[in-house]
Amino acid sequence: MKTAQVMSAARLAALALAMLGAHVAAQAATYTVGPGQSIQAAVNAAVAGDTVLVQAGIYTQKVLVSGKNGAAGAAITLKGEPGAIISGAGLRPSGREGLITVRNSSHFRVEGFTVTGFATGSAGDSPVGILVTGNGTRVQIVNNKIHGIKHLSTCADPCLVGAHGLAVFGTDTTGITDLLVQGNEVYGNLLQASEALVINGNVDRFEVLFNDVHDNNNIGYDFIGYEGECAACGENDRVRNGLVRGNRAANNSTINNPWYGGEGSAAGFYVDGGRNIVFERNIATLNDIGFEFASEHPGKATEDILMTNNLVYLNREAGVSLGGYAAGLGEARRIHVNNNSFYRNKGWGTEIVLQHKVLNSHFNNNIIVGATSVVDSVDNSGSGSSGNVWGVNLWFAPNTSNVAVPGARLVQDPRYVDPANGNLRLQAGSPAIGKGVAGAALGGWSSPLWSRHYRPGAIPANGSRDLDGQSRVEGGSLDLGADEFGTASPALCGAMGACS
Repeated sequence: MKTAQVMSAARLAALALAMLGAHVAAQAATYTVGPGQSIQAAVNAAVAGDTVLVQAGIYTQKVLVSGKNGAAGAAITLKGEPGAIISGAGLRPSGREGLITVRNSSHFRVEGFTVTGFATGSAGDSPVGILVTGNGTRVQIVNNKIHGIKHLSTCADPCLVGAHGLAVFGTDTTGITDLLVQGNEVYGNLLQASEALVINGNVDRFEVLFNDVHDNNNIGYDFIGYEGECAACGENDRVRNGLVRGNRAANNSTINNPWYGGEGSAAGFYVDGGRNIVFERNIATLNDIGFEFASEHPGKATEDILMTNNLVYLNREAGVSLGGYAAGLGEARRIHVNNNSFYRNKGWGTEIVLQHKVLNSHFNNNIIVGATSVVDSVDNSGSGSSGNVWGVNLWFAPNTSNVAVPGARLVQDPRYVDPANGNLRLQAGSPAIGKGVAGAALGGWSSPLWSRHYRPGAIPANGSRDLDGQSRVEGGSLDLGADEFGTASPALCGAMGACS
């Protein structure tokens, strides 16, 4: 009887919320803004369920969304029609400021804008295309193009100058939760010491889906902790519980960035202090480093990361790099690198690089095709690493005379379809077919985010789907690499070759 009463109360509450949402939706207004008019005035007037619709044209103005709260099922939407451009031409940032800034707001969506032309040379200021900061829940940044955000200073490390294309900073103890960043293109930005798309500080539960970050002069995607963005947050001053799926990072490099003095160190995807993040079905190519999992803060760690079903090819310096770049920095713990396809990522590093303090990490079911020799396709020269486990991986390179690589190895040509052009799918008869070993599901990942994506909430160590969105196990067997050989058509996938 008690159970029946509780369920009845829950149903009544759900019905009441549904009726409230329907009422708000029925009362929703659309504020249309045309060229020469103020976007800010319309944003100030909008309430839950309303849409601010910005028509095609160039709007040279900053937009601040501060303390604006929609409701569940009735978000406030700031939407640009095709050709709606928010320009920073002639404007300057004050401190860290966006052309669009969303501060301390919830249930708010920014969609469909081109954001461009925001620049400064001032060491005290940081221009951002779209900035989310403070606290809030269910903020969505969707289908925007962000380019031409520039810090013009040419000073070198250690001066602190930077810019961001798209940035999220959880800066208080309430934090930012249930964030969605989807379908954005971030390109052609001069970032100096900063990153193109960054999530930093007290941010819990986030989804970064089907974005394209390319041709920037520093890191593509960065997920950060312990930088003091939320000084009162303790261990929550770090991003956590995030899904990074179906994105592309291409040609993000510091080679021509004056802050780095010609060094190539920009990762396509980087975690510096984050935890419980899944990277699946992404593409990293022509960056300095494809993926990097490290901590730049002594005594801290990047931990509990799953990298699965990704393509990593033709990056200039390294495919994936783990651990601190110096012995006195932080750790990389429990990093799971499973079922990825690597191809010719070599410069100062190689396909897989273990730097300092890589602990209890796993490397299974990958295909690793090196640029020179099999033995040079892994670098484990860092110090302080322990507890790492190498399962079965397939290795190949022009020189196969020395195959002293870790784990249960296969040394054969994987028969990629067209690797020089980034098609790392398998041809019929590939020795990678059916040779995979399924790993145990990852435990202890307790966020509600995971039960939404992986039922019943257990994180499959090899992913549930391959790069093309087909079942990760087909015909009763698991293949090596990111592609499960079979019948799923790549035409079913998005333009970047990764499916939802």
